[in-house]
Amino acid sequence: MRLLMQLRPHVDWSLAKKLAGRLLADLPDATRPEAHQSVGSLRVAARRGGELAVRFSGLDGEPAPRVAVTDRDGWAHGMTVMADAVIGTLPMRTRSEGLRKRLVGLGYGSLSGVAMGFVGRQLLGQYDAFSPEPTLYLIAPNIVAMQRARRLVPKDFHLWVAIHEQTHAVQFSAAPWLGEYLRERFVAIATDDLSASGALRNLTAGRGAASAVASPEGHSALDEMSAAMTLVEGHADFVSDAVGRRNVPTVAQLRKAFARDAGPSRLAKLMPAVDKTAQYRDGLAFCRKVAGRVGRRGLARAFEAPENLPTAAEIADPAEYLRRVHGKA
Repeated sequence: MRLLMQLRPHVDWSLAKKLAGRLLADLPDATRPEAHQSVGSLRVAARRGGELAVRFSGLDGEPAPRVAVTDRDGWAHGMTVMADAVIGTLPMRTRSEGLRKRLVGLGYGSLSGVAMGFVGRQLLGQYDAFSPEPTLYLIAPNIVAMQRARRLVPKDFHLWVAIHEQTHAVQFSAAPWLGEYLRERFVAIATDDLSASGALRNLTAGRGAASAVASPEGHSALDEMSAAMTLVEGHADFVSDAVGRRNVPTVAQLRKAFARDAGPSRLAKLMPAVDKTAQYRDGLAFCRKVAGRVGRRGLARAFEAPENLPTAAEIADPAEYLRRVHGKA
């Protein structure tokens, strides 16, 4: 029997959370008083970071409506809710039921669990703009482990991280179209269909793995989503640095500790469109150059409408963006 079902991949989220939990179980040692102190400090930082992000971002947005200072399991659960919300926007098609659905669910559940497990060990914070209740997550064990490993001042580090994540909340509330813009491109990528011969042509042309398996339409959606995320991440770094110069005494140490490598990473060579390190690095460089020419309010115009977003080419050449959007280079 064949029924009309969502194109969304069926994911066994129960399996995903179990696998992620096993990979996330290695926590930093902390006494109960130390844990309570860290959680309290992060909550204060989130509130203060929200106020500062609003003031310095140049955007007419608001801080996160909900802040969760959580452990790794709490973050993983939140990500399953977010992923299901995004996947649920995929269009309809016919798909078989029964054993095949179960096997597919186990496969996607395993992949999702392993991915969350590895990402969740390194991630400091994340703003979820796609779930029914948008939430800012600050992952306390990872933040504590990082501050110890790099000998950072906890109060300063907590505020710096919080400002970055709260800037994302301000971005999405100031530009309510942004979430739908990214969701539409995700759907276009997820439903893209390229022939084997087309993929072979792309590979022989030297495209990265992500681009090689995309049709021209899919490649365009991938570039647009990557450029938008590069702006989003770069702008958050730009704001956290700008705020830090006035409010975080050790901001220079923090920026040095998290300096992005100027060279291409292995991920950038394989899948340049989804390399987060490149997004942070290139986005911050773009924002610094644009703000240096038109100020932070001028930079904030990028969030006014989809047509004001930079293209991938303009991220690499801010002068071209300034000519198109601001009429000046």
